[in-house]
Amino acid sequence: MQLSIRKKLLFSVISTLAAFALLELLLVFVGVNPVTSLEDPFVGFSQQVPLMEASKDADGQEIMSTAKSKLTWFNAQSFPKKKPANTYRIFCLGGSTTYGHPYWDPTSYSRWLREFLPVIDPSQKFEVINAGGISYASYRVANVLEELSKYEPDLFIVYSVHNEFLERRTYAELFDESPISFQIRSALSKTKTWALLDELLRPRRSNTKPESDSKRKTETLPAEVDEILNHTIGPIDYHRDPEWQAKVLNHYTFNLKRMVAIARQNKAKIVFLTPASNEKNCSPFKSESPVDLSEVDQKRLNSLLSQAVSESSDDHSEKALQLLHEALTIDEHYAQTYYQIGRSQMSLQRYDEAKAAFRRALNEDVCPLRAVDGISNTVRQIATQEKVPIVDFEGHLRALCQKQQGHAVFGDEYFMDHVHPSIEVHQQLARWIIQVLQEYRYVEGKSLNDTAVVDEIAKIVEKVDGEIDTQAYGIALRNLAKVLHWAGKFEEAGPHARDALVLLPDDPESRFVLADSLKNMGRSEEAIYEYDRLFENDFDFDRAYHQFGYLLAKEGQLVRAKAYLILAAVREPENASIQYSLGIVHLQLGEYAFAIESLTESDRQYPNDASTLFFLAQAKAGNKEPDEAIALFEKVLALGYEPAKVHFGLGMLYLEKGEKAKAIENFESALQCDPTFEEARKYLLIAK
Repeated sequence: MQLSIRKKLLFSVISTLAAFALLELLLVFVGVNPVTSLEDPFVGFSQQVPLMEASKDADGQEIMSTAKSKLTWFNAQSFPKKKPANTYRIFCLGGSTTYGHPYWDPTSYSRWLREFLPVIDPSQKFEVINAGGISYASYRVANVLEELSKYEPDLFIVYSVHNEFLERRTYAELFDESPISFQIRSALSKTKTWALLDELLRPRRSNTKPESDSKRKTETLPAEVDEILNHTIGPIDYHRDPEWQAKVLNHYTFNLKRMVAIARQNKAKIVFLTPASNEKNCSPFKSESPVDLSEVDQKRLNSLLSQAVSESSDDHSEKALQLLHEALTIDEHYAQTYYQIGRSQMSLQRYDEAKAAFRRALNEDVCPLRAVDGISNTVRQIATQEKVPIVDFEGHLRALCQKQQGHAVFGDEYFMDHVHPSIEVHQQLARWIIQVLQEYRYVEGKSLNDTAVVDEIAKIVEKVDGEIDTQAYGIALRNLAKVLHWAGKFEEAGPHARDALVLLPDDPESRFVLADSLKNMGRSEEAIYEYDRLFENDFDFDRAYHQFGYLLAKEGQLVRAKAYLILAAVREPENASIQYSLGIVHLQLGEYAFAIESLTESDRQYPNDASTLFFLAQAKAGNKEPDEAIALFEKVLALGYEPAKVHFGLGMLYLEKGEKAKAIENFESALQCDPTFEEARKYLLIAK
């Protein structure tokens, strides 16, 4: 009997699937693991430096301790390589919140877990290891989790939410394939057959010629964190890029799934935490309008925001809201507008509207150093899909905020800065984690609210609080100030630096952050006072030479400015900005030869900057080099820089040379560019 084509296809599919299932079963016994649980196809690292290194104690027991090279990013932790009997080993992973920043492990939620767990369940021992890494994003956290999975973990607690946009990375053509193709390949890569083929083909692939950088599918990142903000003063290198953000979220989804797979392969439990951050007391790190927004509209937007802030300060919040909604008609994605709307709504006690506005401000932030809604949604989705417990940090904290503040909008009451919780919130977070662990029966014992343990818990709280000394608190405040200053949030950095100085008198780092924050806020007199105090106590604090010199020059104290800028130039001879500032000071002092020297050096280091060439032309003119000055002015004119001033400069040079026709032509051009330019009008009459 001849089979129909449909039946032949059916039998072929069944036979293929049966063979595949048999092969998968065989590979289970062999011990082959899926590729996706072990490797990240999106990024690799230039060097894999283990977090933990082995040593032996006095009894010859092998101890794993945080590698010295990692102590910049991680707390010093240690534990026996061989887990002791009747011990429940917990690794806490994530970024700087898990680390305990701006403090350290002793005030982190890891520490509170370490203290609370033995009280509620004295029948077993608990090891709680803090493996939180400062600025670590999920792709780095996943690698740490994979390393720690070798040390007999019972539970991984993961709070990895705020750092996904910190490092530069591209995803090349990995996302260029169709969504269906990507999903099929992702599904197949979870099989053991795929892993076997990958292992067999790897030697052959390694002998082939490397693909060009533009076609590589895996981004190679440095061994340690290299934040975008490390390379800039503030978040200037961040720009709105929805496509890149979507790819980052795709990568984040992959990393959470990878963590779950690694934990399960090692027969460990895993728990995720949802993100929470400061909303009402943290302005967006960067707002950015579309590149096609006209200059007129941008000025109108800025004017409306400025007026709204003024109205808010006078408690005219309704008027402020009108101005802010008008601003939204110009740019509906400008983060700062939503932040100001939130502040106005808070003052009117419209808390739900305020919360919505603050969340929109956070999500529109071009420099997203707080977890956007996409991060929170992904945590919840993966937890549901993978049947992983979550500790709803955000939900619990909102309920607490509602109870204590009468609203559910997070602010300085719970956060030290933009994302780092207070010590009290760390303690509360540990309590919420324990509730979830007990709910899922990962941990047994009494409730933290049980009358049998309440007194002992109170003693622990008193002990931990008592261990925070004045210096440690001052250092923590200084760390906060430095982070905020680094991110360009000067109005928030300054007060933290001032508070740090109360506890750390004459600390140069805190004094510098305070002085520079005041400078950037336009409070020049106060800034000069703080800079003077800094150099009275530590004249060798050379990082401040340029900033102080620049401020003094701006305030007309040219001789003092020159002294500090020369010191700055000696410290950083290849810094074009310093040479530029020094050149302008020499120019203002009439020291034309020195001005030419500095500005020429600035142009060598940073060629064809119109502003540099403009002042170099002025210096050449002052040094009686009219032909070179004219050539430079013509070059600047071609670059479109300050045409009214350039034409005026050319007019003056031609007038001095006796070429009145050219002088008149340039003075008239200056007036065409700026009809209010009275100096040009004056010399036009003289030339005629």
